Amino acid sequence: MPRQRSGDTLLGASRVRAEERGGPSGFADRQEAAVRARIDAPSRAVGGELVPAEDFATKTLPAILDTLVNPDAVAADASRDRLDLAKNAGSLELALDTADTIQAGDALERMLAHQMATTHVLAMKAAAVMGQQLDIADRTMGTAKQAACVEAARMAGAVARLNGSFQAGMQTLQRVRAGGQQTVVVQHNYVSEGGQAVIGGQQQMGGGGAPRRKRGGRGAS
Repeated sequence: MPRQRSGDTLLGASRVRAEERGGPSGFADRQEAAVRARIDAPSRAVGGELVPAEDFATKTLPAILDTLVNPDAVAADASRDRLDLAKNAGSLELALDTADTIQAGDALERMLAHQMATTHVLAMKAAAVMGQQLDIADRTMGTAKQAACVEAARMAGAVARLNGSFQAGMQTLQRVRAGGQQTVVVQHNYVSEGGQAVIGGQQQMGGGGAPRRKRGGRGAS
């Protein structure tokens, strides 16, 4: 009989507490302690996840463990869910490799890596369909050619959107790791009497005279 998932256990514990109006509950405490206990198991890291050291190819998903300092059953189930979803999306190996490449440090970065990998897979598949439709358009005439061109155009739009999502994921990762900080560079542009531009406070001398701020509007010199 498979063990109960940690999320179901915690949900049951919370219901017990709700029925007891938030009062102390030894049963609920024991249930939470069971799924929050540290897991000790021989394992190795793959794509930011811990997997059994042996038979990875045949026993990958049933017992995935999360790479936290003190992984518990909730983390283990969450890790298994992440890889189940990536496998179903056809991007498991690419997701693991992407997480390794960016050296994902927590669950959020691993999920972002998996999303980026899946987006790339879908973009490449859409691009393949687009190429097939263009080949059909080359070989046909009339309504068949027109239909193939329409489908190719649809796929081109999908590829563009997916690639944009992938690039947005890269930017999100950069912002997360930079702490959401942005650097703004302000340049002051001046024009000297001789018409030479002065940028950033360093003058390009020509024609003499002190630089002055360029003014816009009618009558500006």
